[in-house]
Amino acid sequence: MRRPLVTLDRVDVRLGGVPVLADVTLALHAGEGLAVLGGNGAGKSTLLRVLRGELWPDPRGGRRLFHGPDGAFESPIGARERFARVAPEAQDAYLRNDWDLPVEAVIRSGFFDALWPSEAATPEQARRVREVAGALGVDALLGRSVLELSRGEGRRVLLARALAPRPEALFLDEACDGLDAPARAGLLETVSGIARGGVAVVMATHRVEELVPELGRVIRLEGGRIAWEGDRAAALAGAREAAAPRRAPRRDAGPRAALFALRGATVLVDGRAVLDGVDWTVGAGERWSVTGPNGAGKSTLLRLLAGEEQPARGAVERLGLGPHASADDLRGRVGLVSPELQARHRFDARAGDVVLSGFAGTVGLAVEPTARERALAAAAAARLGVTPLLERHVLSLSYGELRKVLIARALASAPRALLLDEPLAGLDPGARAWVLRVLDDLGAAGTAIVAVSHHANELPGAVDGRARLEAGRLSVDRG
Repeated sequence: MRRPLVTLDRVDVRLGGVPVLADVTLALHAGEGLAVLGGNGAGKSTLLRVLRGELWPDPRGGRRLFHGPDGAFESPIGARERFARVAPEAQDAYLRNDWDLPVEAVIRSGFFDALWPSEAATPEQARRVREVAGALGVDALLGRSVLELSRGEGRRVLLARALAPRPEALFLDEACDGLDAPARAGLLETVSGIARGGVAVVMATHRVEELVPELGRVIRLEGGRIAWEGDRAAALAGAREAAAPRRAPRRDAGPRAALFALRGATVLVDGRAVLDGVDWTVGAGERWSVTGPNGAGKSTLLRLLAGEEQPARGAVERLGLGPHASADDLRGRVGLVSPELQARHRFDARAGDVVLSGFAGTVGLAVEPTARERALAAAAAARLGVTPLLERHVLSLSYGELRKVLIARALASAPRALLLDEPLAGLDPGARAWVLRVLDDLGAAGTAIVAVSHHANELPGAVDGRARLEAGRLSVDRG
């Protein structure tokens, strides 16, 4: 019989006074594979953090014990050194704090259970860093800054960081979000190999197709409680997602005024061309999909359209405002959703104020909103189904709940264009279908949409054109 690593007995957890987990009883054993399913806000991420010892249960009820060779203890000291976690907020922390660390240092920080390495690497640690970087295909990135990485590249780096100290248990929270199809397949193959090697793996995901065979046990959380438990086969059988009706009729492709016009646009990062001589025109009301592998420059392209980047060579016209229009000039006229924007919103603020901040395009509510803006923000929140979240504080929201709030923020000002970088990352299947229907309706009504995704079924239902980036170069297919 496998020995237990951590046990929960009728555990409750509250965050910011809000109940997140309730009456949870669960045991994780050495070498076990466990999948955690559930909708946005169900408590999946919180459960992983409690199991790893990052959060304490409510002292008024239930008990958590960590088991080791010397017995069972309530304190997580010692246990956290044996457990590792990969989660979106770690990647967000580097961006939010502008920590310009080389990838080698990020991976090395895994030896110290911190995001910043406290010591230089020993020869053995340096060897291990190179070993895990090579195994995960990020060895070519070791000298790059973590701030320069794409979302998918960063996720692979964080997995290498987690594996560096040879953990006894690995906790993965939406680990595949932001990865292109080959990278997803490679990561899941790596996860399978880790599990076969005897490491306990706990994986929280919204996508049942990510349940590798080694995740033999599955639980589903609802409202912070374990609502179902079974095996992988039962979970796959019960999760056949009905395709949501998509209302996105093609419109006549008549002449349209240019909303964005790129002419030979090149963007450099540390002298490297992330975008290289891009020529592209997005017409008013057009819907575009943008695809390409991790690191191809997709997020940079959207930041360029949004005025957050300026070309080193070439020119960009935005909304007819001239070649030097900035993000400040576009506020309220262009709505942006991206992982980087979400990283900047992890602070103590009301979710309702986050939606209202979309009118000024600021991070945080900088000016008092008008009555009209309050009404429009309330309508956008209702359209996205996040009205019940508006009085909650951001730090009490799950990753997916905050993503829906940020989509409402982008819609609130009725912008002429929406720039969407993996907008459905972190959303459960029902929320993905809901948001896609909203986007299809907006596109049909004339809002221009430029959407980036690694999942073909998470792009606009009908498009006027498809763009693909490869190593900073853009190819365009209209029609």
